[in-house]
Amino acid sequence: MPALRETEELFWKLITAPEGVADGLRRIDMKPDALAGLIAGDARLDAVQRLDIYANMYFWRLLDILRGDFSSVVAAVGDDHFHNLVTDYLVARPSAHPSVRNVGSKLADFLATHALGVERPWLVELARLERARVELFDGPDGEPVTLDELRALQPEEFVRLPLPLVPSHLFLDVGHAVDDVWRAAESEQPIEPPAAGARTLLVWRQDVTVYHRSVDELERTALLRARDGASFGIVCDLCAESMPVEEAGPAAFQLLARWVGDGIIARP
Repeated sequence: MPALRETEELFWKLITAPEGVADGLRRIDMKPDALAGLIAGDARLDAVQRLDIYANMYFWRLLDILRGDFSSVVAAVGDDHFHNLVTDYLVARPSAHPSVRNVGSKLADFLATHALGVERPWLVELARLERARVELFDGPDGEPVTLDELRALQPEEFVRLPLPLVPSHLFLDVGHAVDDVWRAAESEQPIEPPAAGARTLLVWRQDVTVYHRSVDELERTALLRARDGASFGIVCDLCAESMPVEEAGPAAFQLLARWVGDGIIARP
């Protein structure tokens, strides 16, 4: 009788076999009689058929998880196409992580080579956005600074004010307005192919909610500099490089107010 760990590994290989348990047995050169020594069959179902039930349940469980994680992609392609995409994906990239939470970690990369993604490249970017939101939901916590804390500062303190970003954030460069597709899917509106054009999406978590929005080049640069340790004074200087000096200060404060309101700036 094999050890418990060996039995668990065997069952995992069999229920994740692309063509079912019988195919899994052939792949590892194991006879059905040997499996019957581990799983008791009966008059209705033998060991292979009994384990196939678990394999089917496992597939539908993964499909349900992926439907939830990539709901906008489902809305864009429809249930039938998404079912076929997931089937192809799990055959090509069977899950090897102990947590089903990670089953979709490679779906966007796979979609880039799939017929759906080749025909509609913006689907790949939409999948990357949805995966980013899933990952940041489970990301590390950070305590955002508040507007009341900023109001308590003296004017001269703002120049040296550090602007660290909350840890659960990322920048996603895309070539289509996939945030418009996501918004339409969330509001159950008809999905239209998004406009082409490079843009950067900022994705972050505030409390238990994940947000995203597009940022222009100035805001992107300022946020990246802030993440690298730049103070608010440096942000003011960046604004002054792209607009009249008398407008730079108010523009920098508008950015700061928006960042703090969004919960993007962490407490130093």
